[in-house]
Amino acid sequence: MESKLTRFLDKEQQAAGDRFFIQEVIESGDFRVDIANRSATLNGEPLYLSSDEFDVLLFLVNHQQHMVTPHTVLTTARTHSRRAEFLRALLSLRKKLEAAAPGKHYLRTEPLIVYRFDPAPSSLM
Repeated sequence: MESKLTRFLDKEQQAAGDRFFIQEVIESGDFRVDIANRSATLNGEPLYLSSDEFDVLLFLVNHQQHMVTPHTVLTTARTHSRRAEFLRALLSLRKKLEAAAPGKHYLRTEPLIVYRFDPAPSSLM
């Protein structure tokens, strides 16, 4: 399933005469990622993510179904300047996703140490 970027105007701000506010939301598979509010849901339930975990998830969602190396994430994602911080955030994110959806593996480690995000994984037995 392809991700869908939805933009909409905050009607209350528009009606109040404030400047327009554009909120970006990425919906992909079981996920909804609200970029403006830096929040995410899985199957409609909120994910409580650290800033680093959110940055990793956002990067991987934006590059879903593509294999990315740790180096690519480290040089492209917003806040990760050290490999250890990235790996800590990735492992923590993986645990949170697996706890929220047991039996589904959204983050996959592929051969040669690359990562691929699958927004609609099949359950593994």
